[in-house]
Amino acid sequence: MEAVAVIAVVSVVLLIIGFKPFTIISLALLLLTICFALMALFFVFFFARMLFTRVKKAEFLRIGRSPRNRFNVAYYSIDGKEYPNIFPSEGIRENKLYKEGKKYTVLLSRNNKFVFDRFSIATCTIGFLFCTGVSLLLTFIIKL
Repeated sequence: MEAVAVIAVVSVVLLIIGFKPFTIISLALLLLTICFALMALFFVFFFARMLFTRVKKAEFLRIGRSPRNRFNVAYYSIDGKEYPNIFPSEGIRENKLYKEGKKYTVLLSRNNKFVFDRFSIATCTIGFLFCTGVSLLLTFIIKL
C-alpha cells in the first residue's frame, strides 16, 4: 500500500514539474524493465551456482525452518548428513509434492551447505524464462 502511495506522490510531483504523462509512463515501464532484468540476473546467478554442484541421491526428511532465513525449506539426507534446500518450500500441497523417506536426485553445493532439488531447478528455469520474457516485452513496448 505504501508503494502505491509513493508512486502516486512521485507521479503528481513529476506532473507538477512539467513532465508529460507519456514520459511518466515510459519511466515507470523502464523501472519495471530494470526490476525484471535484475530478477533474471538473480536466476542466472543460481544457474551458475548449479554448475558447480555434484549430483547426489538424497532422501527427503522433512519441511522445517531454514537455519539462515525465516521461511520453511525441504531438508534432505545425504550419507547421513542433513542439508536444507536453497529455496523455500512450495507451501501448497507439500504432502503431495514431498514424500517422506523417498529418494530424490538433488544437486549438492560445492561447500556442502545446501542442495538444489527438482523444485529449485524448476523455480530457476521458470523464473528466468518469465523475467526475461517480461523484460523483452517491456523493452519492446517502450520502443513503440
